[in-house]
Amino acid sequence: MAHTFSLIDPIKRSLTIHILILELVILSFFTLNAYAKVDNLSKLLGVEESKAHLYEAKGPDWTCLDGSATIPYEAINDDFCDCADGSDEPGTSACPNSKFNCRNIGHISSFISSSRVNDGVCEPECCDGSDEYDGKIKCPNICKETNAEYTKKLKELEKLRAQGIRIKKEYIEKGRKIKTKNVAELNRLEIELKAAKIRVKEREAALKKIEDSKTDTEQLAPKGNRERMKKIHERIIALKGDVTRLHEQIDTLLSILKDMKNNHNQNYHDMAVKTAIKAYDEFLEEYNKDMETEDGDEVEENYEDTDDDIPDKETPQIQEPSEPTYQERFLEMLWEIKDGVLELFGLQSKRYYSSSSSRDTPKELTAARDAFEEAEQEQKDIENHIDEIKSKLSQDYGLEYEFAALDKYTYSLCMFGSATQKSNKDHSSTDLGNFAKWFGAESSNDPRYYTRMLYEDGARCWNGPARSVKLYLECGADNQILSVSEPEKCEYHMRMISPAVCLDHNNDQNNHNNGHKHDEL
Repeated sequence: MAHTFSLIDPIKRSLTIHILILELVILSFFTLNAYAKVDNLSKLLGVEESKAHLYEAKGPDWTCLDGSATIPYEAINDDFCDCADGSDEPGTSACPNSKFNCRNIGHISSFISSSRVNDGVCEPECCDGSDEYDGKIKCPNICKETNAEYTKKLKELEKLRAQGIRIKKEYIEKGRKIKTKNVAELNRLEIELKAAKIRVKEREAALKKIEDSKTDTEQLAPKGNRERMKKIHERIIALKGDVTRLHEQIDTLLSILKDMKNNHNQNYHDMAVKTAIKAYDEFLEEYNKDMETEDGDEVEENYEDTDDDIPDKETPQIQEPSEPTYQERFLEMLWEIKDGVLELFGLQSKRYYSSSSSRDTPKELTAARDAFEEAEQEQKDIENHIDEIKSKLSQDYGLEYEFAALDKYTYSLCMFGSATQKSNKDHSSTDLGNFAKWFGAESSNDPRYYTRMLYEDGARCWNGPARSVKLYLECGADNQILSVSEPEKCEYHMRMISPAVCLDHNNDQNNHNNGHKHDEL
């Protein structure tokens, strides 16, 4: 068969070859471009979106974010740590100090330590599973579910925040009231302090006047006041008789102690007995010496009215108070042993002797001294109260005084016992009262009767009444004090929940029905 040659065939073949070459060029272009994109994406692995522009290729080299070194661009995420800050390995675990960013599209992006990348564990912070990209383990993308749970919790927190803001506003209002109250109280106390200082000066002057008057009357009368000198002499004679009776009492005690010393049970030593015997031994020798000295002191029974008996007024002889004698110290010691020894021998535990320190003081002087001391104490109490309030006013309770309501007290209550208030500052406790009665209703048959309790006779407030508590009970699953207020000075109101107050209405209805049946029988 003969072949026919045509010019069209070479043209077709040439065109086909050119088309194939063009296709190969286009395919190569797209392939190279795809590889470039993949390589660029690998450089951005683990980089947070806001810093992505810092990892774009701008030449063959790339500078670490801390400026510590310049490395080839290809060295980013090559699983080798080149930069001191670890910025060249955001997507691998090569640098121990680098952070891997999980984009978590649909939720919130987060960071994990680069050491946790490709460790075979699906990290909860990476809900998109991007931390395990090497294929050894497949982590599902659960960002949708995670975001739904997060949104739910966020709403709950927002609800709590709204409640907190409402309570904070109440704190601010209470804090402002506390500050206003403290300022007013401080002003009132400062006025009272001025008045108290005046009272102290007045009573001090009155006391000094009486003391000066007493000093004048204690001086011996001038010449011519014979009657007063006679009375003084008679008083001396009477005192001499008292001394004689005192010696008789001492002799009786000495006789008792001597018998006790000689005849007490040696095998059983009561501390009171041992102390008395020891004191007796120490006292006896000194007492005998004193008795010898006192035997020589005599007082004439008859008073002779002579001028020599009266010293000159200008040179009064005033003796300083003397120290107690040995007998006085001994007797004071015996009485401090309590009265066990005296009662053992059938004697009354009555003191027949008083030391010189307890001699009678004129009532007017005593009253003046008591009034002065009372005024001084009142001034100190006011000053202490002022210092306490100033300390509170100088305390930093926040921008709007919102923390002032928290710097107060912790309250505790013992059912049918006592209620107490404990300071959060110095931990001192104050008695608010003891249980007195129920007062929810007039009759105990009324269900409301057992919903209110009264606590009375607590510690008395300064310049106020005794503290008391009214406890208002409400039904609740726990026993808990909800709130404490002080509507009146030193009168506290407490709200408390307790299961004991909860009423079973079904049981009440059954009892009601049973009651009707009982009436019918």
